[in-house]
Amino acid sequence: MLRFCKPALVLAIAASSSKPIRAADEGETARMPASMGALGDSMTAGALAMFKRQDFVLPWTEFMVALRAIAYGLTNELSTVESRKLSWAAGFDKARRVESHSYRLTQIQHLKKQIPTYNAAISGAESEHVLATQVDRLSEWSLKTVKKPFPDYVTLMIGPNDACADSTDQMLDTNTYYSNVSKVIDEMLARSSDTKIVVGSIPNIETLRGVAKDARLYWGISCGELWEKVKLCPTLTTLSDPYQRAIVAARIQDYNSALQQIVETRRVDFGDRIRFASQTYKEVFTANELSIDCFHPNSHGQDRIANATWNASWWTKEWTKRRAEIVAEEKRKKELRCRMSQRGGRGASPVPGC
Repeated sequence: MLRFCKPALVLAIAASSSKPIRAADEGETARMPASMGALGDSMTAGALAMFKRQDFVLPWTEFMVALRAIAYGLTNELSTVESRKLSWAAGFDKARRVESHSYRLTQIQHLKKQIPTYNAAISGAESEHVLATQVDRLSEWSLKTVKKPFPDYVTLMIGPNDACADSTDQMLDTNTYYSNVSKVIDEMLARSSDTKIVVGSIPNIETLRGVAKDARLYWGISCGELWEKVKLCPTLTTLSDPYQRAIVAARIQDYNSALQQIVETRRVDFGDRIRFASQTYKEVFTANELSIDCFHPNSHGQDRIANATWNASWWTKEWTKRRAEIVAEEKRKKELRCRMSQRGGRGASPVPGC
């Protein structure tokens, strides 16, 4: 059975809320992080982020999908269907399709290269996998690369796979989920005296189902029909019984409540080193922000997640100022190219948008 964060594409071919946390308190400036890490599942790993929902009508996309499916079949590595540079957390896309957390932190500091960043997220991961493997991998990288137990800044978003099952009684219970995430966070906060953590809420799966199920794919096939065909997480996509769907929705809310409680409890002992990004659950994604499996976010969806979670960070004011500078510089360069193109006369290559 296909897990939430294992892209449905491969099988198809081969198949809470809390009040928003402000940035640093008035008059306080948080130290800029010199390194970053990310923990999570396929949303953080950038699975299928390189495609748009409608891309299957393009011949080159079919070719690229086929190549990636073959690569997955040969290696059984989900990284073959990921685009980590488009990750909302740890990606670094020079074209600015996704203004990830890592991209923003790099730009704020006017650095020419991305700050040292490690994306430990694994497609298909559940909370127990973050605890069992990802934390250790992140720590190993950090000790080797920046000589610290953990990076200065870490993002964590996990949970949809814990609710992904063939039936509602197979979903992970909230107490175990709470325990898994608590141990992950406690290890990072206790072992690293200055690591800051943003914990992202889980998106509203019921809203996603409503947005995507009637959206059309290639050849008139709907997303709902695709989900039925590839059996993409029945609890999250294809349940028709309103009572069963309500159970799933309630479990996601319980997970988010658990995350909020974990964060608030740790803030008592560790202060403003950890924050909860509740906005992700409130975001209403559009069908055009989904990839070709109608489930994973494409680059537009990844950018939406980046924006929603960034608002809980410590450096929102710094990014607002820096982004305005970037946009102004891009506009200036474009105007210069347009003028140069116009002066080139007949035969000069046109500049798009001029």
